[in-house]
Amino acid sequence: MAQSKATKDSGAMVFSVVVILLTLVGAGSGFAVGAFLDRQSAAGEAVATAEEPEGGTAVKAAEAHPAPEPHGTTEATKADDPAADDEEVLDPEGLKVIAFPPVLTTLSHPKGRWIRLEGSILLTAEAHESPEILAERAGEQVLTYLRTLRLEQIEGPSNVLALREDLTEMLRVLSGNQIKGILINGLVVE
Repeated sequence: MAQSKATKDSGAMVFSVVVILLTLVGAGSGFAVGAFLDRQSAAGEAVATAEEPEGGTAVKAAEAHPAPEPHGTTEATKADDPAADDEEVLDPEGLKVIAFPPVLTTLSHPKGRWIRLEGSILLTAEAHESPEILAERAGEQVLTYLRTLRLEQIEGPSNVLALREDLTEMLRVLSGNQIKGILINGLVVE
């Protein structure tokens, strides 16, 4: 009996030492990674603000290495690709962002689940109706659409993106192309 108590005490001591050692190794690793990332960040900033020896003007990293075109499109591929004309490019300066009232409703399944969506609509500068009226109508349409959803349809990031695309398309059609998109500011399901 005395021998088993000594074995338990030594086992507990070994366990405690192992936990302390693992904690120290984890803390040291975290510190090393943090120091490395900090050094990399400082080196990146130094490169971005480096001065030319004779000109005295700052050269930014973005100017030295221009960013590639999104999705690999260039002027040559845009001219050669007839599908590139179908994609609509939004001019951010020609759009207005108007918040619509928060939408609170229940989901169709499971019963008793509530959903709240806060968002804004993107209006074109050529919108014929007042922005407030369009925002109210958009809120009503979002409410109607959310009532038909099941919980499985909005679980996960890809389903939330699909929800946003569905809402954008629905609002674009119903507004006569005056609404160009929707921004989801908050989505809560209880």
